[in-house]
Amino acid sequence: MKIKTDNIFQVIELECAVSEAFQVLISADLLSKLTGMTAAIELHEGGAFHAWNNRCHGYMLHLSDNNRIVQAWRHDDFPKGLYSIVIMDFETTETGSRISFNQTGVPEEASGWLTEVWKRDFWGPISEHLNDKVLS
Repeated sequence: MKIKTDNIFQVIELECAVSEAFQVLISADLLSKLTGMTAAIELHEGGAFHAWNNRCHGYMLHLSDNNRIVQAWRHDDFPKGLYSIVIMDFETTETGSRISFNQTGVPEEASGWLTEVWKRDFWGPISEHLNDKVLS
């Protein structure tokens, strides 16, 4: 069975150091606190993770400190057994940092709502937290 897929590409500008942004994205405790949903992350290549109250889960494919995170990622609403690939690249800018987020292989019927969920429920709280520089 062929599944039509789409990509989600988002650029997130932050007023913080790349190392601060990277740390938030690999800290299950901070992600849980900021999004209000449970998360767990095994911080090694091949390690499992889950977030959004266990509605999304997958595996860490690549971790390069302060540079890149690559995950095999799926949401419970995806067709059974289908994983997308999430790539987060980090770079330093004049005003802080930039994350280039690319999620490939998203089921076409999920790309619209998932794009909005990433913006509202993930990047929104993370950006607010990091731009206010209230890291704890």
